[in-house]
Amino acid sequence: MNQVPIDKNYDSDFCGSIPLHLVNLIQPHGMLLVLDKADHRIIQASDNTARFTGVAAEKLLDQPLAQYLPAEQYQDLVSKVGSKHSYERLPFSFTFLGEQDQTPLTALVHTGADYILMELEQNEPTSGDTSFKGFYQHIKYITSLLKQAGTSLEMAQIAADEMKKLSGFDRVLVYQFDPKWNGVVIAQAKEKDMDDYMDLRFPASDVPRQARELYFRNPYRLIPDKSYKPVRLIPIINPVTNRFTDLSDCNLRSVATVHIEYLTNLGITASMSLPLIINNKLWGLISCHHKTAKHPTYEVRSALELLSDIVAAQLAGKERERTIMTKAELQRVHALLLEDLYTNTNFADGLMLGEPNIAHLLNLTGTAVIYDGGLWTNGQVPNLHEIKELVSWLRRNKTDKLFASSSLPKEYVQSKEYKDVASGLIALPINAEQGEYILGFRTEVLQTIKWGGDPNNAIQMEPDGKSYHPRNSFATYQETVKYTSLPWLQEELEVAETLRSAVLGKIIRDKF
Repeated sequence: MNQVPIDKNYDSDFCGSIPLHLVNLIQPHGMLLVLDKADHRIIQASDNTARFTGVAAEKLLDQPLAQYLPAEQYQDLVSKVGSKHSYERLPFSFTFLGEQDQTPLTALVHTGADYILMELEQNEPTSGDTSFKGFYQHIKYITSLLKQAGTSLEMAQIAADEMKKLSGFDRVLVYQFDPKWNGVVIAQAKEKDMDDYMDLRFPASDVPRQARELYFRNPYRLIPDKSYKPVRLIPIINPVTNRFTDLSDCNLRSVATVHIEYLTNLGITASMSLPLIINNKLWGLISCHHKTAKHPTYEVRSALELLSDIVAAQLAGKERERTIMTKAELQRVHALLLEDLYTNTNFADGLMLGEPNIAHLLNLTGTAVIYDGGLWTNGQVPNLHEIKELVSWLRRNKTDKLFASSSLPKEYVQSKEYKDVASGLIALPINAEQGEYILGFRTEVLQTIKWGGDPNNAIQMEPDGKSYHPRNSFATYQETVKYTSLPWLQEELEVAETLRSAVLGKIIRDKF
């Protein structure tokens, strides 16, 4: 997406400092056991184990896990958890041997440095479309659709449509982060009576820093019912570490109260979000909403987890394809431009007057060359005095490096006077000490940004300065972004540096 950048930072240091992983509470749709890593004794248990197993948490404490599992299941667990090649998160199907009943449970096991976390939920029977075969067919079909998509936006829309069908959620959004961590809804599939968030932008404080970091450790975040009552761990302090148990890797981890308020203000009861990680960076989220309580089965969640990985891989492939095509086109134009550069006596004429010229290469609306006491211009540029002042500012601040800005008036206040022709600037130094530059300009592009609620009121602090609330309205709030041009692509910056080297080479060749 080639969007005008947002200058203001809506991320929140306060929200980003809250230790979400040390809550000591879980959601009640599952139970949690913490095991001693050496002998697999149960050292902590959530206070709802009786609901799932018929055995109270207090009775489980200090007991060997082997007492509650069939021998072959326990041995399977020990062999995998103890393996040098053990994964961070392993799924199991267990039969829990209670005092009276045998309970089938699905488990996720996390091996930490000091202890083992075991998340357990009821094991739902599968059949038909919820069988492995059914999910495999769904995933193969959706993958084939994604591969046929022409653009990233088409791919995102396919993902939203198909994941809504597969999951049964009322609304599925594909949400892309901008460079300042504001999120833009780039695809949506929803029921008719759900609010429309397509193309709306949400401030970075909606998904604060520490929440973003946890997406690298959790394949999804599920809240089946926001009105749940949190379940505590017994005992409160982990006897191995003498601290709260770190629940960073735990899907059952309880949710901050402020996020429950946020869901209430959105008008939803259940949510599930899955990260889209590309090149080890959080590119965006797939966010699923439901008006009423909803608890997808382990199989559905696993299918959605796999699909989010496939979507991320396909998006990464599409981005690589775009990069390759962009670079190929820039290299083609650059090669033609070099012919004019080297055949012209005056390199400025070679840069600006041919077809194609530097404006075609770097998508410029105006060009100026300041060299050897002369000034050459083409297209829409500031006047002579303004260019001289701009060059003086560049000499004072930017030394001899390539410089590019898509919001020049916010960095160099005097340029507000000619924002219409120079809201964007790229400066290629020839001899910075002498004030000799190649300058490329881009005109101002006014863009109306539609926010999901006023981003300036995204956080409402209490008088104590410690508690806060999310905004209570997601009504569209429009903001006009001024003093900005189209952003500079990384590929454009790279080819600009290559062109600069070619110009310097020609100057040296002509002189000597």
